[in-house]
Amino acid sequence: MHPEHAALLADLRKAARPIRHDLPPQNDSYGGSGRPYYNVSVPDRRAIIRRWLASHKTLAPDAFFAVVDSLTEGQSHEEKTLAGMLVAANRKARPDVTTEHLDRWLGRLNGWAEVDTWCQNLFTAEDMLADWPAWRRLIDRLSRDENINKRRAALVLLNGPVHYSPDPRFRDLAFIVLERLKPERPILITKSVSWLLRSMITRHRDAVVAYLAANETTLPAIALRETRTKLKTGTKSGRKAS
Repeated sequence: MHPEHAALLADLRKAARPIRHDLPPQNDSYGGSGRPYYNVSVPDRRAIIRRWLASHKTLAPDAFFAVVDSLTEGQSHEEKTLAGMLVAANRKARPDVTTEHLDRWLGRLNGWAEVDTWCQNLFTAEDMLADWPAWRRLIDRLSRDENINKRRAALVLLNGPVHYSPDPRFRDLAFIVLERLKPERPILITKSVSWLLRSMITRHRDAVVAYLAANETTLPAIALRETRTKLKTGTKSGRKAS
């Protein structure tokens, strides 16, 4: 364990709260990781990150990544997610994250929250387009991986880019990944197929409508239902946003 990892883990343990099972989600139900869980709130984790970054302003990217690497090998849910939150918060080091880094770190994650922390809007369309061949290869490779968490990551990584960028390369890769993963029925995949399709509506509505029509017998039922509801009402549930 890296010494800075040990210090951050001590901070997490200090911020741990008793788990009250009558007040979900004070448990690992969303995380789904099955790991030790300290029940450290997201605001508390962000505060830990702010303090740590403020006291390590001169840390070189390689030294920073050594800490991140160690955290991803930690035993608890909070260590894994803190690592991703550190990368998101460190604007100086984040551009130096390579697809090789990310592939390695994703292999150490499990469950909804860990993958979401690392893949949902952490890496932008601009980040990916700066080295598109490498990112395209990574996402394609993840979508074929035996590890279901990596296959889910291939879907979640594209949510932000297809929503915020009109670049057709994201749309085209999204459809390739969707075609590859739509036969799967574990909820980790079916919900993510739905999420990606709904994210595409902002920039590629007509393409999504055509895709649903052509694949209504092969797409997961939840993806078909939620995406059609979003197309009709603007939300996946059909209820107006408050």
